[in-house]
Amino acid sequence: MSEKFINSQKRNQKQTIIYEAALDVFAEFGFRKACMEDIAKRLGLAVGTLYRYAHDKQDLYRKAVKHAFESWQAEAVQAAEASGDPLERFRLLCLTAFRHLAGEPRLRRILAGDPALFPVVDAEDPFEAINRRSVDILERFIREGMVVGAFAVPDPRIAARVLFSLYQLFIEKAYVEEEAGETLLFEQSLDLVLNGLRVRDPARAVTEASMIQSDKGD
Repeated sequence: MSEKFINSQKRNQKQTIIYEAALDVFAEFGFRKACMEDIAKRLGLAVGTLYRYAHDKQDLYRKAVKHAFESWQAEAVQAAEASGDPLERFRLLCLTAFRHLAGEPRLRRILAGDPALFPVVDAEDPFEAINRRSVDILERFIREGMVVGAFAVPDPRIAARVLFSLYQLFIEKAYVEEEAGETLLFEQSLDLVLNGLRVRDPARAVTEASMIQSDKGD
């Protein structure tokens, strides 16, 4: 194992520790009141050390939230990939993603205090790349279901984008605005989505999926 790789691992571990501490502080004080000194104190580091990992408070905030979002994505994908059934995989992906915030009060508080994390226009989204990756993940699981004849969808990309928009709405209602009953509504809506995705004619669905894959390759 090379020294360069070991140093890279150590830096990644240090980054994770710093981002986790930053999430604690931003959740506790809010972005405006939190300062680099608070985060450094939480870590037992000199303030100057933080500037090796972020240009300023805004940069550290973005990196910490990005770290939280990526962990959120990874947990959902890992849960989904534990099943071999395409319907169950999709269900696990959506349920795990939705329920993640129930166990992440820090991120809930950050989302509630930062409306910009739920922009109306994609161009205003500071985490557009991460959200686009979420759509890619949804599309991948839909396509995998189509290949084995479990799902029938005219355009999996459009389906993924629509589903992700609905998912964002439910997240905002359930965890940011904290409206009662949204969790149950999401789970019932997921059943409706799965019924809509589920194939009616297996032979035809496999043929259509092959055509879509071929068109994508072209």
